[in-house]
Amino acid sequence: MTDVRLEPMTEDQYKPWRAEAEAHYAQSVIASGQSAQDAERNAADTYAQLLPNESATPDHHFWYAYDGDRRVGFLWVKVTRNTAFVYNIAVEPDVRRQGYGRAIMLAAERWCHDNALTRIGLHVFAHNTGARALYEQLGFTETGRNLAKDL
Repeated sequence: MTDVRLEPMTEDQYKPWRAEAEAHYAQSVIASGQSAQDAERNAADTYAQLLPNESATPDHHFWYAYDGDRRVGFLWVKVTRNTAFVYNIAVEPDVRRQGYGRAIMLAAERWCHDNALTRIGLHVFAHNTGARALYEQLGFTETGRNLAKDL
């Protein structure tokens, strides 16, 4: 099985990651039915609200995941009391479907155990069937559901 280590992002790494992550979030919102203009505004507002102090926002943790010297993905987690919430996880495009998503999530679980956290949660877009399948394989269960209807 693939194993990865999580290395905290530096400030220099965080800045370009943030711009790319916000753009990717906007694309996911578009895929969920919002217009491009609304999705971009939604993404900008969401990231500004979640990260008012950027990488220094309390209780938020940002890592790059490495397999040896190779960067294979990233992880963003917020901790509230005894719970970690995964705000964003991704695998580098050229190494997808090789077990790195699973490895990053398992590394996140180890980090949670090491920090006495007892629960880990996340949100996944309905159209992201691959991620949904992975999370179910890892033992995540659905705790809510958002529905929408275009008018």
